[in-house]
Amino acid sequence: MIFFDIDGTLIDHASASAAASLTFFDHFCGAIPFTREEFPVRYEEILNRHFDRFCRGEISIWQQRRERMRDIFAAPELSDTDADSRYQIFIRDYESQTRAFSDAAPCLQKLAGQKLGIISNGAREQQIGKLHRAGLLEHFSVMVLSEDVGLGKPAPSIFLEACRRAGQNPSQCAHVGDNVEADVIPSRAMGMRGVCLDRSGRLTLDAPVITSLSELSEVLH
Repeated sequence: MIFFDIDGTLIDHASASAAASLTFFDHFCGAIPFTREEFPVRYEEILNRHFDRFCRGEISIWQQRRERMRDIFAAPELSDTDADSRYQIFIRDYESQTRAFSDAAPCLQKLAGQKLGIISNGAREQQIGKLHRAGLLEHFSVMVLSEDVGLGKPAPSIFLEACRRAGQNPSQCAHVGDNVEADVIPSRAMGMRGVCLDRSGRLTLDAPVITSLSELSEVLH
């Protein structure tokens, strides 16, 4: 079984998030204590801080979304209802802008006939929705999301659960992802073949590194 990460691997999260954050900033013009120029970076920092807490099992998926909104507006007093409504404004625009990387569909088509799966941090409905809108969902027979197991990558449990659902030992599986700490190191520690997708071409690791998904088939075989 060949497992894939979603964001940064198959789906261009960064571009969609940056664009949606600017639309969000303009919607709440004057209420966000950052400049428009710095906001996309600040937004991603805040997102990652609270999302990492969710992946560690410290807070729920909705709690991390609410804490994200409170930090963005520097408003710890923001009610759950108000935080949820503001999050929905962002997420609708973000989801409308998510796109697959140009090398994703050709890679999956080239791997046709092999068992493919997903190991991804995030909410099941949202992550599966990204794959569906990108036309990639049909390629995957096993999908394990951090929401399913209560912990996200790099926790060993999410990798082990994915292998269990695939009916294979970790040594029979590979995992492809763009994050060294969350994808490559923990999957290899579980005995899987961890492949790092480094689109920048800057990393040197003691693991297989590719700069495009077009190189994956050759690396795996």
